[in-house]
Amino acid sequence: MHATHDILDNIRGQARTHRTPCGDGEMIWRAWGDPGAPAIVLLHGGFGAWNHWVRNIIALAANRKVIAPDLPGCGDSNDPPSSPNAESLAAILSAGIDRLVRDDCALDLVGFSFGGLLAGPIAHRQVRRIRSVTIVGTPILGLTTAGPANALLPVPPDLEPEDAAPIYRRNLEKLMVCNPDAVDDLAMTLHMANMTKNRLRSRSIARRTIAAESLRDLSCHLGFIYGDGDVTLDPDLDAVRAAALEIQPDAPFHVFPNTGHWAQYEAADAFNALLPKLLATYG
Repeated sequence: MHATHDILDNIRGQARTHRTPCGDGEMIWRAWGDPGAPAIVLLHGGFGAWNHWVRNIIALAANRKVIAPDLPGCGDSNDPPSSPNAESLAAILSAGIDRLVRDDCALDLVGFSFGGLLAGPIAHRQVRRIRSVTIVGTPILGLTTAGPANALLPVPPDLEPEDAAPIYRRNLEKLMVCNPDAVDDLAMTLHMANMTKNRLRSRSIARRTIAAESLRDLSCHLGFIYGDGDVTLDPDLDAVRAAALEIQPDAPFHVFPNTGHWAQYEAADAFNALLPKLLATYG
């Protein structure tokens, strides 16, 4: 467990912290890598924080300026204005990007799960600089209403951490990964911390938002990365693939075998090798 905290503290300690307006408070952004390098913004999933990318940040920062916010109402960021939706959250994020990324700097946007739902609306607002949008594990046709992704167990708020941990573990195994062994100490530590801080009801926003619609009519490159064991997809991976290629027929669509929803964590080595190559093809 000490090693787990050391990993998180080391990566967090290397970050430069930025603050931008969010409702009556601030959004927290963390950045790594060369400040003058091309920018890549990583948007985490629902009930998450910047640490959804803990296994990817340092690898990507080798030749990129990597920026990972805590979304409004998540992690260390303050809450958005009342009744948030995808468009209002995208407006807050886009305004923050305007402050953190130079106008002459090309922007690559990578959105995981709920973050991918926000990526399209942000890209439309960033049309002057957006170069690519990469979707990771987002159910672009809508969040499934049946199956394991909807069978998560509630965790009573007054439960002691040692009693809550087995419930969190089972939920992670059902929703986020294909191989239960992928739920290691690091995954448990960051997930339990994220759940205690989360205030954004991202699932209700996801259920009334079809991400595919926001990806249409974008002039930038699109890319898609999924695990073949992702339980969040409606109706299935083949339908998501067909929809993605209908939006942009030449868009790369990569599927990691024996991988669940949290592809960039469970298949971190494959993800860290793929994404830079994918972005390099965009020039």
